[in-house]
Amino acid sequence: MSFEAAALIALAGCAIGGTIGVVGGVIGLLVGRRFRELPRVRCVATDWEMRFEKTVAGRRAVCSFELDLFNQGQLATGIRGVSVSLRGGNGQALVERLRDRGSDEPLWSIDLPPRCWVHASAYALFEGENVGELAAFRSAHLLGQFPEGRAFDLKIVEREDFVASPKKATSDRHDYVASHNFRSRLAARKRTTG
Repeated sequence: MSFEAAALIALAGCAIGGTIGVVGGVIGLLVGRRFRELPRVRCVATDWEMRFEKTVAGRRAVCSFELDLFNQGQLATGIRGVSVSLRGGNGQALVERLRDRGSDEPLWSIDLPPRCWVHASAYALFEGENVGELAAFRSAHLLGQFPEGRAFDLKIVEREDFVASPKKATSDRHDYVASHNFRSRLAARKRTTG
């Protein structure tokens, strides 16, 4: 192979490799930017309480809890139409708008600054014929919608079936043989030293 042919192949390889590198870099930047712009929200629900009350109109259930939300994204975002969905084991779901505990006003939206915790005290009031089914709910989901229209659905509470394992069978028998051997060795030592 001549020097000119080898140089031509090397230049073509560099051009192809450089083009692939530049295209890969541009795609990486675009995908990375899009990934950083996507809101990623974490939620911790605490002080969960479910109360059932009888009223003149019938039964109602009040579901209250504390929410701590964290926006992991680099851009501020928010969730609007904030609701809670209580789902049973049969797949049925009851959805109700969340209300602020302090003002009793509906939570229309929760603003989430970038990389910050936001706290909300919330409750939902369930009324109607299906209230009795809430006692057997299996999970609670926080629902809402991001500004760009994407749905927000995050499981915040899950109840597992409690299964008690049988007690481990233990014996009340003591190991008298070991303690007897220890006593006999101790007595033998005392006889030899005494």
